[in-house]
Amino acid sequence: PSLCAQPLAVEHAVTAETARNTYTLLIRLPGFRRDTITLASRKRRVLHVVADHWTLGSGGHFERKVSFGWDAELGSVRAEFDREVLRVVVPRR
Repeated sequence: PSLCAQPLAVEHAVTAETARNTYTLLIRLPGFRRDTITLASRKRRVLHVVADHWTLGSGGHFERKVSFGWDAELGSVRAEFDREVLRVVVPRR
């Protein structure tokens, strides 16, 4: 997935919104816990989201890499998780 001047189409459990001052990702992760979610930025414009879920007899893995436009400030990413949806806000310059 890529975020440039146009909004990203819904793909699986990920929704992206582009506003004047922010990019926002909404990622449905029901059953996951906050302490099993990792956000990392690489190559200045790529955000890597990884989440793992383990329960007796089953488990789950979620992984996405999202590319942003030149104006994304990945050093200032904020995230919230409400046990179902991970909300990631990336400021724009």
